[in-house]
Amino acid sequence: MNMVRVSIRLLLLAGSAIILLGVLGLTTWLSMEAGRDEAGELFDARLATSARVLDSLMARQIEHATINAPLVMSLPAPIREEARKREHTGESDAEAPLAWRLQDWLFGHHDIETPLGHEYETHIAYQIWSDPASAGEGALLARSSSAPTVPFAPLRAGFSDHALEDGIWRVFVLQSGDVWIQVGERADAREELAAKLGWATGAPLLIGLVIVLLLTGLLIGYGLAPLSELAERISARRPQDDQPLSLSRVPAEILPVLRALNGLFERVRNTLERERRFIDSAAHELRTPLAALRIHAQNARRADDDAQRDKSLDHLLEGVARTVHLTEQMLAHSRAGRMAGETAVSLRDVVRDAVMQRRPGIEASGHLLELAACDDDCSLIADPTGLSSVVGNLIDNAQRYAPAGTAIRVTLARSGGDALLSVTDAGPGIPVELRERVFEPYYRIPGSAGSGTGLGLAIVREVLERLGGSIALKDGPAGIGTCVELTIPLTGPVATD
Repeated sequence: MNMVRVSIRLLLLAGSAIILLGVLGLTTWLSMEAGRDEAGELFDARLATSARVLDSLMARQIEHATINAPLVMSLPAPIREEARKREHTGESDAEAPLAWRLQDWLFGHHDIETPLGHEYETHIAYQIWSDPASAGEGALLARSSSAPTVPFAPLRAGFSDHALEDGIWRVFVLQSGDVWIQVGERADAREELAAKLGWATGAPLLIGLVIVLLLTGLLIGYGLAPLSELAERISARRPQDDQPLSLSRVPAEILPVLRALNGLFERVRNTLERERRFIDSAAHELRTPLAALRIHAQNARRADDDAQRDKSLDHLLEGVARTVHLTEQMLAHSRAGRMAGETAVSLRDVVRDAVMQRRPGIEASGHLLELAACDDDCSLIADPTGLSSVVGNLIDNAQRYAPAGTAIRVTLARSGGDALLSVTDAGPGIPVELRERVFEPYYRIPGSAGSGTGLGLAIVREVLERLGGSIALKDGPAGIGTCVELTIPLTGPVATD
């Protein structure tokens, strides 16, 4: 099944667009709501002001006049015609300037403003009525041409909204003496103005959003360019090139990736070097025993009697045993560098099992094998096979070099967060000047009588380095023999006294 790969560039762009749209949308909506409220208050104030102006200039003069028909104030013909055309057809003036037509597309049609007046005058109307309480029946004294012949609203002072044939009207009613003045404004004029304010606010923001996203895309591409360069550098590397990548002029965000890659290259380089050394050492170390096996086999084949043949076969079997042991040690040394299969393990149980497995062979060789282990299980995360190899190699070394009839003592104790493991023998000891060299693979002390491979202590140190532990070589009790002391970090709870 193909996994869907997420593009960092697309994710950043989409995230930026969503965040900006959300913030700008909320800001625009809040601005429109605030503008709608403020515009409503301004429009209401204008209605009240218009009513008072009518009261001062007109209503008082016609209050006691004899009027056979209502006075009608008409708007100039061009304004009425343009308003009628837009109301019924929605068309704009084809001869309008280009800037106006662009504004029509972005914000709605451009309002007609001439020396004769403004198109919005068609959305405002007024009526002057006589007071029914004094005249017996209220009569329409005057009105604008855009006002109906019936009252906008009941003759009750104050603001109110009323539905007429041509829509909802916002009406302000003012009583002045024996007349009532009603000034109304169509609600759609307010909505149209609010929409224009919204467009006027939102359109530049929308255009700015597109520009910001384009610039953000370019900036993201520039910021991600080092990743592409890094991929090209890695792809162009030769298989044998294991040198670390340069960390100069690298963005801080990519620096951890490069450091991790360099760490990986270092581990791969060490692994390959270890494998190369293993192959070289195997070829070198196996050449001599295999040549000896060949000679013993040839001698057995050419033997003239059974006694000579049996002697050659015995030498052959001894050589095979040494070669098998050498091969096993070489493989153990190679595995020690990998330490696969790490799990929770009890060091005490590992030590006890290793001692029990080797006790019969140790006692058969005339040695004594003693164990003194603490009650704590000394738990840690490790490869059980590697730990067993550590204990086994130390015991085998002690058996190989200690005189028959002497004791080999294995001790396990706990000190804080560490386990202390020691193996002591009564052998010839290790000279101080050679105590570092004995950890080198295949190194054997000159003149030593044992038949070791020179890999035992190398395996022990390899495993300990993986565990973060340490190893020290000391003289045995009273300066006789060797004491190998290991310090191994544990993962269990720290013991308290």
